[in-house]
Amino acid sequence: MDLKQELVNQALKLMQDPRVMRAMQNPKVMQGLLGAIALRAKVQKNLESSVELVAKSLSLATEAEVRELRRTVRRLERELEAQKKPSTAQDGYGGSGSGSEFG
Repeated sequence: MDLKQELVNQALKLMQDPRVMRAMQNPKVMQGLLGAIALRAKVQKNLESSVELVAKSLSLATEAEVRELRRTVRRLERELEAQKKPSTAQDGYGGSGSGSEFG
């Protein structure tokens, strides 16, 4: 069993304890937990922006830039495939050359 699953199992066991359930009903405890979650998100955001600044200063591609480039490549590949399909369909038609742009 991996670590994450083990932590989830332990948290579920802990939540069934009557003392923990009573503490979770306390508004101050809930406010503290929400504050901790908000703090974690704020720290994560600041860390990501710091990493992005360092990456830019070192002329490195950020994760977001790589993700955007991959999307662009996939889109261009789809467009290329879409352009290839009609041209191969046209090659099969008009064997006499009539009605063709090149005829």
